[in-house]
Amino acid sequence: MHNSRCKLGALIVATLISLASVPVLAFSTDEINQTSLQRDFKLLDVDSDGKLSAAEIKKDSMFDFRSFSKADKNHNGSLNQDEHATYKSKVQQEEAKQAASDSAITTKNKSKYLIEKNFKSFKVSVETKDNIVVLSGFVDNQATKNRAEQIATSVKGVKSVKNGLLVKP
Repeated sequence: MHNSRCKLGALIVATLISLASVPVLAFSTDEINQTSLQRDFKLLDVDSDGKLSAAEIKKDSMFDFRSFSKADKNHNGSLNQDEHATYKSKVQQEEAKQAASDSAITTKNKSKYLIEKNFKSFKVSVETKDNIVVLSGFVDNQATKNRAEQIATSVKGVKSVKNGLLVKP
């Protein structure tokens, strides 16, 4: 009884900490973002003509030929500051949403491991990238390894699980 209360308390604390930190990590103010985007645009615009050519935009790792074409809304073969900022801001928002989703999946997995009976959750590392969960660490037996994967797979939003847990001899 005492052990399950401790695990429940740890679960609540872990969940609150992770949920409190997600908005701070995922979102920045529009003002900071706009200033950053304006600075990026000016640095890329080497000929200072107020537009970015395909050659100039190659210096930005967020852009390739396909993304350049998507960003070029007026189809004139160059990006003005608004086209550049709109596209880049959208990509950054999608990345922030994905990071928040990955963080939530990791937290849900860790929380489920904490309340699982006979599961030494502190010996299992959980990482999530693009909704793919990677498990690593050590477990006592094959059944625990299988259960860890089963739990991870059950979390909403998980695409797949890479189970790298090692069974201790």
